[in-house]
Amino acid sequence: MQNTVTIHEGWTNASPKEVGFDSQAIRRLDDHYADLIGKGTIQAASYLLARKGKVFAHRSMGKLRGANGKEAQGGQEAGCDLLPESIRKVYSITKAVTTVAIHQLIDRGLLFLTQSVGSILPEMNTDKHKSITIFHLLTHTSGLRGDPGFYTEPYSLPWFEWAVREMKEQGVDIGWIRAVLSGPLQNMPGKEWIYSTSAFALLGEVIARVSGKPYDQYIHDEILAPLGMDRSFFDVPEEHYDDVCCTNEWEADNLYRPRKREDDAPPRAGNGLFSNLTDLWRFGQMMLNGGELDGTRIVSKRAVELQTSNHLHGVQHNGWGSKQTDYKFGLGWSLEHYDLCSKGTYSHEGFGHSGLFVDPAEELIFVFFVPSPKGYTNESVILPRAIAWSALL
Repeated sequence: MQNTVTIHEGWTNASPKEVGFDSQAIRRLDDHYADLIGKGTIQAASYLLARKGKVFAHRSMGKLRGANGKEAQGGQEAGCDLLPESIRKVYSITKAVTTVAIHQLIDRGLLFLTQSVGSILPEMNTDKHKSITIFHLLTHTSGLRGDPGFYTEPYSLPWFEWAVREMKEQGVDIGWIRAVLSGPLQNMPGKEWIYSTSAFALLGEVIARVSGKPYDQYIHDEILAPLGMDRSFFDVPEEHYDDVCCTNEWEADNLYRPRKREDDAPPRAGNGLFSNLTDLWRFGQMMLNGGELDGTRIVSKRAVELQTSNHLHGVQHNGWGSKQTDYKFGLGWSLEHYDLCSKGTYSHEGFGHSGLFVDPAEELIFVFFVPSPKGYTNESVILPRAIAWSALL
């Protein structure tokens, strides 16, 4: 088919041929994304492909903002294009960054995986919660309440951050940690994979208390700055507001009119990072290199191996309509052993939708943004991955 959208090319430092990749697949990817944009399935698409440490594709198409004109009264016009260096909130990919931070503290002898979280957060030192460990939080097996809609419940509870804020506004302030821990456990620790962003907020608090720095500051000082991820932020500087991709008025309003954060607000350790393709590639390349990039070691090689190996055996997964009795998951990373990905591929995706996939066997990294108010679709996430992996020579 003929592309009907403008394709923008970002920086590269190799050709597809140099790294053993069929260049025709780039056209297939572009055509596929352009078709989805034309159908209204996605608002835009951008992606970066790298192999053997070399970036050979870095492209974008579609619109930076949704179709409602000037989002949030003062944002960029809807006619502006998504560019290869545009910034996007990457939501749950933040969890991979938090995982690396936890392993930095383990490397430094300040934490251990089987340590009770209650030994650091006294609020969890209860009969019900004291058996929950750092390992359980990293693997989503703590038994804590899952994200709204995880069990496809028709009337889900509010998002934990919103619920805590609403309680405070009504004069009820029990502390966000106690709010997260309220109610029964969904299962005993270690028995079920229950995707929990609030569990990663707890990990963010662990990082803050052990390191002595606020979570956001620790991540900047120990991961973002050393990796040169200079377009990654928890609070986007005003001069970059118009570089940020938004799919709806809610996202734009939170960008242009950010709510003042209270000192005791939950850490944004599960869903708060803004980033771009290049920065996420740098993070993924650090992982692929065994924990270092450009001579700077971020985390130990052994920590990377642990994060990206399966640690669950006989654990059930009943979320999002799934029924699995032996679910596989790393420490903070999803493991992809199907489709055309090599065994050992690991990844994290983010709401809205974005993805970071790392295939150590092929030394391949695939980063993508497919922003859409409709969220996840197989057409925008799974099918492009097949196109990319099919081109390996």
